[in-house]
Amino acid sequence: MTDPAQNPAQSPSPWSNPDNVQWQDNPYTAPATHGTYEVHAVNNMGFPMPPLGPVLPQELAPQRPATITAAMWIWIAGAVLSVAVFPVLFLTNTEYFLNQDDSVDRAAGELGVRALALVSGFAMLVAAAPYVAFAVVLRNGQNWARILLTVLGAIGFLSTIAIMLVALAAQVWQPGTAISIVVLGLIVAAVVLQFLPASNRFVR
Repeated sequence: MTDPAQNPAQSPSPWSNPDNVQWQDNPYTAPATHGTYEVHAVNNMGFPMPPLGPVLPQELAPQRPATITAAMWIWIAGAVLSVAVFPVLFLTNTEYFLNQDDSVDRAAGELGVRALALVSGFAMLVAAAPYVAFAVVLRNGQNWARILLTVLGAIGFLSTIAIMLVALAAQVWQPGTAISIVVLGLIVAAVVLQFLPASNRFVR
């Protein structure tokens, strides 16, 4: 039988036995670079293998700042709230719409208002989908998503102001106006958060 010590090709890998792996501090790394280590493997004959290269802290993926996480959730919250603006306006002013034409059956009129609220809500949902999608991408630090969100934020800001003016003209204006004001504040907060210094260091 061939002696494994005389035939290196048949010698078992030192990595097959975890007890042969020794961890030690990297003596060649300056104390300021905390967290760098080298892996030394010892074979069955007791000779150490060459160490693996050290992993420096700057080579690790940067930690996501709280500003980016907050911006993502604020974009999503603003998108969800914007979906509710038109349905709330229609449903809270149902009586006003029904009183416009006495010849219309009340049950049919109520059904028509609900259908209009549903269709408008679906249209707003489609318009809000890109905000949610790009906010999730922003979470990974993609700069192009931040730029697109800024452009969409400007469009959404102007659109929300127009919607708020429509809400103010309604008979029951308080709910729709309140939602519009909250959405405007969320848009401004999200844009500011994604351009703070901590966000700029993370986004690439």
